[in-house]
Amino acid sequence: MKKMVYINCLRSSLLLLFSFLQIAAFAQTVVTGRVTGENDTPLDGVSVVNTTQQTATSSSAQGGFSIDARIGDILLFRYVGYAPHEHTVTRLSDVAIHLAVEENTLDEVVVMGYGTIKRTKVTASVSTLDKKVLETGMRANPAQALSGTIPGVRVSTGSGRPGAMPSIILRGGTHWDGSGSPLILVDGQVRGSLSDINPEEIERIDVQKDAAATAIYGARASNGVILITTKTGKAGTSSLDFKANRGINYLNVPYDFLSAGDYVKWNRLGAAQAIIAGTLPNTTLGSPGPRGTGNAYFGADGVTPLDGNYANQARWSLMRLTDQNRFLLDEGWQTMKDVIPTNSAGNYDPNGEYYDLIYEAFSYRDIAFNRTSPSQDYNLSFSGGNDRGSYYANAGVYDEQGLSLKTFYRRYNFAVNADYKIKDWLKSDSRLNFLRANWRDQTLFNGESNYWGRMISAPPTLRSKSPVTGDWILGRDASDGNPLVNLDKYIRRNQSDKFTLNQALTVNFLPELSLRLNGILFYEEAYYESFNKDFRTGFLSDTNPDAGWNRQRASSASFWRDIHQTYNAVLNYDKQFGLHHVNALAGAEFYDSYYRSLGASGALAPTDDFMALGLTTNTSDNPTRGASSSHTNDRIQSQFARANYDFDDKYLASVTFRRDGVSRLSADSRWGLFPAASVGWVASNEAFLQDGAPWLNFLKIRASWGKNGNIGIGTNNAIGVYEVQGAYGVQGMYDQIRGFLFSQPILPALTWEKTNTTEVCG
Repeated sequence: MKKMVYINCLRSSLLLLFSFLQIAAFAQTVVTGRVTGENDTPLDGVSVVNTTQQTATSSSAQGGFSIDARIGDILLFRYVGYAPHEHTVTRLSDVAIHLAVEENTLDEVVVMGYGTIKRTKVTASVSTLDKKVLETGMRANPAQALSGTIPGVRVSTGSGRPGAMPSIILRGGTHWDGSGSPLILVDGQVRGSLSDINPEEIERIDVQKDAAATAIYGARASNGVILITTKTGKAGTSSLDFKANRGINYLNVPYDFLSAGDYVKWNRLGAAQAIIAGTLPNTTLGSPGPRGTGNAYFGADGVTPLDGNYANQARWSLMRLTDQNRFLLDEGWQTMKDVIPTNSAGNYDPNGEYYDLIYEAFSYRDIAFNRTSPSQDYNLSFSGGNDRGSYYANAGVYDEQGLSLKTFYRRYNFAVNADYKIKDWLKSDSRLNFLRANWRDQTLFNGESNYWGRMISAPPTLRSKSPVTGDWILGRDASDGNPLVNLDKYIRRNQSDKFTLNQALTVNFLPELSLRLNGILFYEEAYYESFNKDFRTGFLSDTNPDAGWNRQRASSASFWRDIHQTYNAVLNYDKQFGLHHVNALAGAEFYDSYYRSLGASGALAPTDDFMALGLTTNTSDNPTRGASSSHTNDRIQSQFARANYDFDDKYLASVTFRRDGVSRLSADSRWGLFPAASVGWVASNEAFLQDGAPWLNFLKIRASWGKNGNIGIGTNNAIGVYEVQGAYGVQGMYDQIRGFLFSQPILPALTWEKTNTTEVCG
C-alpha cells in the first residue's frame, strides 16, 4: 500500500513537473541564436522574419539574433548572396542557423534607372527585396514588407488605423529634421507614396540608396529611390490563380495600468501629500471626481437615483460605502478600505477615520476598442504567354477592420499588363491599373492619437450607465467622454480612385541599339464627405432641451483631382568588344502635374436626416456656408545619360548625369546639373585570389561619388509650387469688398540645395 502511494506521488510529481515545463516553454516568447555563412563566418545584418507572427529583426555583427517567437513558429532568414532559409522553432535558445551561398544571385539582374544591369557589375548601392517577403503575410501596402528586410531602410508606423501608410526613410534622411521620403516609381510612374498599391501585383522592389544610383532621377531623388516592377506573364505557360488570405489583428496595449482599486489607493495617497504640501485644497478628497468621495448615487432625498448625464456628482463612481448603496456590490461594484483618514465631510484629516469605499471598476478602454479585428485579402489572376507576347491580369479585394470602433480600410484593384512583339524590330508594352479605396480612419472627430491616448488612459472609476434610463453616461465631453454615446452621430465618407495607363514602344534598330518611347497617364482623385448629427457635449438639463448638445449639424464636402503625365524617350546601346563591355543610354523626359480642388461647408441643416450642403442655413446674420477652390501646375523637364563600362568582368566604371529644370524655381535658377561616377573591382575574379583563396565566393570593392539636387520634395519643408513668385493673402470682406495683402515676398534667388555623397565599401 505504501509502495502504491509512493508510485502515485511520483507520477503526480512528474506530471506536475512536465506541466510546469510546458507552461514555461509556452510563456517564453523570445528565441535567440546565431547566424553563420561559409566557413562558419558570423553574418551581420541578416534579415530574420517570423512569418507566423509577422515580426522582424536583423542579426548583429557577431551573427546573434533575438526575436519574439514560440515553439512551432516559422522563421525566415535572408541575406544578400545567400539562399533564403526557413527554420521551424523547436527550441528557444542557442539556435544555430547556417546559410548556404546562392550561386545564381551573382547573375541576378538589378533594375536601375531606365534600365537593368547584372548585380555583379553594379557599382552603386542597390538592394532588392526578396520575393518571398511579398509572398508571405497579408499587407495593406508594400511599405510594410520593407520593414526589417533591407539594410539602411527605416520603416516606422505612426498610426494604428486600418491601411495606415508607414513613413520610409533611407539612411537617416537628407533633411535637417531627419525627414526625406524616397522617390517612388511604379513601372516608371512617380507615386506620392506606396499607399493603395496591391502587393500581390508586384514582381520586385529595388531600393537605390547612394548618389551613384539615384543621380539619374535628378531633383526628386535626393532621398533615395524605390523602384517597383509589376508582374508580367511568362512565355510558354498559362495559369489561373486564386489566393485567399484571412487574418486577425489583436489589440496590443503596451501599458500595465493600475486596477481601479490601486488607482484609488495611489491617487488618494498622492493627493493627501499634495494637500499637506499646500498645493491642493483640503476639499479635494471629498469632492466629486475620479479620486474624490463626493460622488453620489442617490439625490438629496436618498431615494431617487441620479443620472450621470444630468448631475456632475453621478459621473464618477467612487463613494463611501453606506447601507443605502451597499446593494451595488451585488451588481458588480467593488469595495475597499480607504488609505487616507478623512473627516465626516470626506476631507483629509490626520485624526479622521479610515472609511470603507465603494466604486465601479469601469474605464473607456473596456468599450472603446475592438479586441480583435479581421482582415481579408482575395486575388484572382490570369497569366500566360508565348514567343510573341505575354499577359497578366489581376483583380483583388482587401478589407481591414480597425481596432478603433467603426474604422475600416477597403481596397478594390484591377490590373492588366501585356506585351506583344508587333514586328521583330518593334515591341509594345501596355499596363493598365485601376484602384479604389474607401476608409474611415477615426472614431470621433478629435483625431486618432487623442482617441487612443485618452480612451486607453481614462480613469477606471467612471460610471458606465445611468440607473434612471439605462443609457451610457457621456462623461467629461464629446472628445474625452464615452465614445459609444456619440458613435453613430458622425458620418464620414472617404474615397479615392487611381487610374494608370502606361504605354511603351521599343524599336530595335540593331541588336545592340534600341529606342524606347514611353507615355504614362496617372489620374488620381479623392472625395471626402463629413456630417455631424446632433451630438452630446455635456450635461443635459430638464429645463433647457439644447443644454449638453451640439446642434450645429456641420456639413462639408471636398474633392480634388491630380493628373500626372510622364513622357520619355531613351536610346539604349549595349555592345561587347572582346573583353570590353559597354552599356550606355541617353534620354529626355517631361513630367507634368495638374492639381485642382474644390471644397464647401455649411451648418444648421433642418434635421439629422439631411446632410446635403444645399439644405444648410445661410443668412447675413449667420453665414455658415463657405467655399474654396485651388489649382496648381508643376512641371519638370530633364535630359539624362549614363555609361557603364567593364573589362573582363573585373574592372567596372559608371558615369551618370542628369539636367533638370523645375517650374517651382525662377527662370534664372530652375536648371541644375547633377553628375555621378562610380568604380568597382571584382577582386574574386582575379586569378591570384581564385588560387590563393578558393573559399572566397565573391568579393567586390567599389567607390562612388555623386551630387544630388534637392528642393525639399519628400521632406517636411519643400519649396512650394508657387513659393518663389510671392503670394497675396485674401482679407476679410469690408463694405462688400474683399482686399488683398502682400503676404509673402518674391524669392527669385531661391535655388537648389546640392548634396555631395561619397561612398567606399566592399
